Amino acid sequence: MDSTFVHCAPSLLICSICKDYFTDPVTINCGHSFCTPCLCLLWEDAQHPTCCPVCRAVSPRMDFKSIISAEGQARAKKESVAKQLPRSARQVCWIHQALKNIFCPTDKSLLCLQCSHVPGHTTHIHCPVSQVAEHCREKLLMQMKSIWKNRQRNQRNINKEYNLLRVWQGFVNLRMVMIKADYPKVYQYLHKEKQKHLESLAIEGKIIFHRLWRNVARMLQMGKLLKRIYEELKEMCLKADVHLLQDLEDIMKRSQLVQAHLPQPVDPQPSEWTITGMSERLNNFRVYVTFGDNIRNYRVPLFKDLRRLQCCPDHQDLPRSPASSQYKPSWAAQAAFTSGKYYWEVDVGNSQNWIKGLCRESWTKHHDLLLNSEGIFLLLCVNMDNHCRLFSASLPLCHYIPRPQGLVGVFLDYEFDIVSFVNVAKSSLIYNFLSCSFSFPLRPFICYVTK
Repeated sequence: MDSTFVHCAPSLLICSICKDYFTDPVTINCGHSFCTPCLCLLWEDAQHPTCCPVCRAVSPRMDFKSIISAEGQARAKKESVAKQLPRSARQVCWIHQALKNIFCPTDKSLLCLQCSHVPGHTTHIHCPVSQVAEHCREKLLMQMKSIWKNRQRNQRNINKEYNLLRVWQGFVNLRMVMIKADYPKVYQYLHKEKQKHLESLAIEGKIIFHRLWRNVARMLQMGKLLKRIYEELKEMCLKADVHLLQDLEDIMKRSQLVQAHLPQPVDPQPSEWTITGMSERLNNFRVYVTFGDNIRNYRVPLFKDLRRLQCCPDHQDLPRSPASSQYKPSWAAQAAFTSGKYYWEVDVGNSQNWIKGLCRESWTKHHDLLLNSEGIFLLLCVNMDNHCRLFSASLPLCHYIPRPQGLVGVFLDYEFDIVSFVNVAKSSLIYNFLSCSFSFPLRPFICYVTK
């Protein structure tokens, strides 16, 4: 902005960060006021705890309130200073030597009073420049808030992709171990199928890994672009009315275009492979498990634990189950398993939030199963951010495979310490607990979440 404006302004209306008039001013805990955009940009990469840039007092991040009165005073002061500027510094009609203080929305031109009455404009609706400019600044502020919100969303997506990159190769390696273990060694005719399955998984794993890195690069570039547009919008707010009206359309179009092309996180789901003869082999150990009445007054913090685990500490939009959600946990009515091999199936239908598996029988007397509880061998399906994810517990581990619908099978081999989950419709493996150690009775458990 022209230095004349700032020179004529009282210090109470000037942001100490940008040294200009307030734009969307806010006051933090210590009482100092700043432009919201300036404070957002300053605190974006700041180390915790965030501090006031003037007095260095600790202030909670983004915990501030708007001061509309200061914004109004700043705008009024700018207008009064603008009126005191020489005519050469303002938009003047060269025909009538009068100030252009009227705006024509039809052809987006500035007019003096006499020009607004010429035949080409008599049928148009005209507005005072100051009124239109104020409306434009409000649109700019709304656009800035949208940009900032998308910038934060983009950063959260970057963090998710980095987290996935750290565990992806480990997930692929673990899945290879599980697949090798699930093919019976006595059936030599399945050797080629197993090798083809493993080779395909290795290739898909590398392809997804490279896709993740490319996506991170796009997201980082998008973050820089969003920041640059945010700063341009801030500068646009500080322009004189006449320049604001002339330049607004271009930056608004660019801002909306960029936001319409935000990179989305990669959904890393390797192909499902049918394991020949799996259903036939498992059905040799088929038992029919019935579940008793729903347990009353039972808390299931597993879902909340998973949602909290999957969110960043600064993620304020923590996914939660709807307030009307109801947990329906049940234990098997049959006696607990202490030896042998067993296979049973449970229909999960199209449910997006459920738990099933086996637990130490002593848990039937407790109502506080946690993700790190001992003696639990569970598969969990949780809907987070409109995406269904599969996890295993006790140690929480995410499985990047499609959510099964319909029947899910559970296989227990007590002597060899194995618990397996299979997608019955696909005859494919979901997960194997390969490092179990059973020295206690196990009872089947299931829990649904309904609205």
